[in-house]
Amino acid sequence: MKWLRRLEWPNPRQLKTTGVVVLLIGTLSIVGWVSLDKLFTIQKRQSLTQDTIGLEQQVSALRSQYLQAHPDALGTDLQQAEQRLLHNFTHLAQWAQGLQADGKQRDLLMQYRILNTDRTPSPIQGVTVVPLEIQINAQGTPNAYRSYLQFMKALTRSGPRIEIQNVTVMGDGQQATHFTIGLSVWMKTNDSVEL
Repeated sequence: MKWLRRLEWPNPRQLKTTGVVVLLIGTLSIVGWVSLDKLFTIQKRQSLTQDTIGLEQQVSALRSQYLQAHPDALGTDLQQAEQRLLHNFTHLAQWAQGLQADGKQRDLLMQYRILNTDRTPSPIQGVTVVPLEIQINAQGTPNAYRSYLQFMKALTRSGPRIEIQNVTVMGDGQQATHFTIGLSVWMKTNDSVEL
């Protein structure tokens, strides 16, 4: 029992002070923990608010770009582009006959042929690129260089979408007697048509 005597009970005042300190530390810990939780919640909400504002600004910018692009005019643009395509080989022949008639007015004899071997794949789905060669000879005019240039201008304004690949003018050094144009005409793709 000697050992019980050595163990002294703390004085009630010390016990009270220790209890108050422990209670104060516990209370401050809980207040600190709640404050940190609230701080993180506030930061998270601010971040979400900033993200929302950023997204709203991006949507607004996209809407503005969309409206500036005139989406209502897209149908008209597609219709105009389709009008510049030949419909089929019959339409191609009619177009070439119109060019022949234009050449006759300029005293030029025009012949055309479709080149199967130099077929170019189309960069656009639904469009076939048809390679052609147009040969023109002067009829009666000794130097038809001016007529050739006028025909070339009429060709570029003739309607369908064309791409001129090469132009050759032949003559004897003083007169232009023969004119050859290598070009491609754009035509609608038909499933049953193979070049």
